[in-house]
Amino acid sequence: MRWSLISLLAAAVLAVNRSRAAAPAADIALIPASPLELLAVLRGTALPAPCRDLGHVLYWSVWHHHHQHQAVQAHRRWNNVTVEATRCTHSEERNLWVP
Repeated sequence: MRWSLISLLAAAVLAVNRSRAAAPAADIALIPASPLELLAVLRGTALPAPCRDLGHVLYWSVWHHHHQHQAVQAHRRWNNVTVEATRCTHSEERNLWVP
């Protein structure tokens, strides 16, 4: 979602720059804008600055650790399911080798 928004904003900035550049300048020759320059323009005009206050940083840290904990638990559950699904008993192994 975030990259889609950035792409749309970049396209809008490019369209505006292109329309402004359509009028021929008498004695000014410019090179095309670099991607880093366009990103700097977007950051300065359209993209909001990130929150860096202490409350937000602490909230994000707690959320991040909680999310990581949930991910670890989900992976452990999934690994346990796959181990149980692929486990053979000794009697099943003997039946496989009988001609």
